Amino acid sequence: MEYQETKKTKLAFKSNKRKASSGSDKPKRKSKSSLHRSKPIVDSTPSRTWVPISSESDLSGPLVFYHSDTTIHTLSLSSLDSSSLIAFYPQPSATIEDVEPSRVEQVFVGRVSVPGNNDINARRSFKSCRGLYVSAGQDGSVECGAAAIGALEMWTPVLVQDCEQKGAVALKMCLPGSDDVRYLSIAAHDPNEPGTHVEANAHATSIGPRQTFIAKHQANRSLQT
Repeated sequence: MEYQETKKTKLAFKSNKRKASSGSDKPKRKSKSSLHRSKPIVDSTPSRTWVPISSESDLSGPLVFYHSDTTIHTLSLSSLDSSSLIAFYPQPSATIEDVEPSRVEQVFVGRVSVPGNNDINARRSFKSCRGLYVSAGQDGSVECGAAAIGALEMWTPVLVQDCEQKGAVALKMCLPGSDDVRYLSIAAHDPNEPGTHVEANAHATSIGPRQTFIAKHQANRSLQT
């Protein structure tokens, strides 16, 4: 799946674009009867390209992860270089209801790597626009530099039911060779003093506010399922 940025800073995917029509470019004339039948419908509802997930199955395909606090932070690669650094970048003017990805480095494609029971407890990998996977280290570090899927690239999503916001999820990592469990976390920071970015790590052994994220997927995928 290819990524593409539109002029209005909304992300689209080439696979979702309408194909150009073949044949003559001359517009076809409509009959008077068809003009009467095809009255325009005005929809005053704001259009949203990305919406919160509602089930585990929504975590397959293009995704974006947000941490909602005083300031919204977006999980993202750096757009300044091609390093494997992955962190949470602030979006001070955004609200969790309206925020959408503005560049391809913020989008990760989820895929089931180890199936579970009806998508529950299924392990998933998350692939960046550079073709590399989000992974955790045995030391609790998190980066996006793996070229292939291994045990440290497979995350188990856990829907957070007691969160007031829609689409709340935690990402669990089962460290190979042990019974240890770690969760993707945004590092401790002062939400009133947003910097350039906040570290992503996998030190936490339980789910709390810093391990709870709002995941959004493409709205048109909801209509197709």
